[in-house]
Amino acid sequence: MILSADLLWRINNEYQKRLKQTQTYLGLLEQLTLVQGGDGSTLAALRMALEQIEVLYQEHREWRYRYYYESADTHRMVQSHGAVQEALAHFSRMRSRHEYQLARLQSTLLHIPRPDPLLTRVPIGDLWVMSEFAITDLSRFDDYMRSLTVSSH
Repeated sequence: MILSADLLWRINNEYQKRLKQTQTYLGLLEQLTLVQGGDGSTLAALRMALEQIEVLYQEHREWRYRYYYESADTHRMVQSHGAVQEALAHFSRMRSRHEYQLARLQSTLLHIPRPDPLLTRVPIGDLWVMSEFAITDLSRFDDYMRSLTVSSH
């Protein structure tokens, strides 16, 4: 595989993984807050956050079908240099839009009442903190992309 195709493959898989992880954590946090009878404004903010992440996930999915795959039928990644470069360029523009939306999302979550940590704790940690970290990981995805391009030179 050529270097740019490898980069495209890596960023697609990692970004999809981070979106899905954020979606999962927020979904679990929403369910936990609902079951625990959490604050209505917190629950509404969590639902709004989950909806925003789902919009980002769908936009990434549409990008994959339009630019990443040669065909929706085969799900084969594009291989030609031009198609790979086009996919990378469109991914970069999509990421710019996502950064703005993620910054707004982080700001919203900072200003809502945080549930009692005893209510959001699960065996693997605090879902509230895990959700914040997942959103931050998405926000800083460009750092991941830079690390790939620096390590490849």
